[in-house]
Amino acid sequence: MKEPSSPHRGPVPVTLCITELAPGGAEKNLVYLATRVDRERFAPRVVSLKSAPEANRSQLLTKLLAAGICPEFLAAKSWWHLPRTLRRLQCYFRRTQTAVVQSFLFHANLVARVAARWAGVQAVAAGIRVAEKARRWHLRLERLTSPWVDRFVCVSQAVAKFIQEKAGIPPEKIVVIPNGIDIAECDQTVPVAWDTYGIPPGAHVILYIGRLDTQKGVDRLLKVADEFLEPEPGIDPHLIILGNGPLREDLEAIARNLSGAGRIHFLGWHPEPLSFLRSACLLVLPSRWEGMPNVVLEAMGCGKAVVATRVEGIDELLGEEGEVQIVPQEEWESFPSRVKLLLRDKALRLRLGAANRARAVRFFSVDRMISAYQKLWEELLHCPGKTRFLKEYPSAAVTEKP
Repeated sequence: MKEPSSPHRGPVPVTLCITELAPGGAEKNLVYLATRVDRERFAPRVVSLKSAPEANRSQLLTKLLAAGICPEFLAAKSWWHLPRTLRRLQCYFRRTQTAVVQSFLFHANLVARVAARWAGVQAVAAGIRVAEKARRWHLRLERLTSPWVDRFVCVSQAVAKFIQEKAGIPPEKIVVIPNGIDIAECDQTVPVAWDTYGIPPGAHVILYIGRLDTQKGVDRLLKVADEFLEPEPGIDPHLIILGNGPLREDLEAIARNLSGAGRIHFLGWHPEPLSFLRSACLLVLPSRWEGMPNVVLEAMGCGKAVVATRVEGIDELLGEEGEVQIVPQEEWESFPSRVKLLLRDKALRLRLGAANRARAVRFFSVDRMISAYQKLWEELLHCPGKTRFLKEYPSAAVTEKP
């Protein structure tokens, strides 16, 4: 089907608004959009509520600048800056004649929708990336301000169901567009050498990547770590924790009291997590809730097997092969045995990794994601009150099988 042309003369000004530009899943997908949309149809701009990231975390900013996109940084530091931030964002939308606002993450979603309506922006879409179970006030604000949003773009069917049921968002305002993965980027990343980090070159590395907070469940992973870190003939297991967060000190204290403490390595944040995925045996994700975990998609792109709890979006990502790789929350005690199964069975591990990669290529390419966003924006510009887009773009990750 031919996509409708824009009613605007020349490329449509689209502003992508996010809370900050330090590396993360939402931020990475924003940069994909900003740098790869069709420039004959859209003129992308980027706004960050916070200041520019520090030099050692400016990889995404560098990519934007290389593509000729100079982001606007509003330097907001707290809710006390909200009035000033709203005024500055409203002025920015008017100055750039923004026709479509696409926001990402809670704070940017909330501020952008208010400023956009004040500025008379034609279409507003808010990106919902997680089933926010710990902050009910977020859901109340989503509900109260939902009249100012034309579409809520959810990264998974599970998140869509969550905001419909818990935030009362009308189904006709919800659309699902999964995250995208750049397979070429996975293939071009140089794998790490484990001995650089004091790990034997032949070790079977179990990798966790992400924030160290309650949502991610690393605390409960460590409490059962001794069950899968015991060496066996031909298996030398090591657990790498890649990331930082408020619970790091507490987690390190838990690890120190384990018999397998010497096999647990806290490496902090790293700018190239894909290089660790390329070298790891498998990825673990013990989260309590999610939306569509980007790190699992990256592991799939790198051809790796996964052991994850059943959180939002994970079934949609892994498909039929998830039966082996997903542990139900109520069966958490089986998580260590699932890890051991994949460490012991190399053939199974490789087969799952290959199937994961094939599924990522087929259903979760960056091009597919960008095409869906472009189609949504065109649809909103032509008929913001209609729902035809929802009927034409069901989530292929759910309705099709590789």
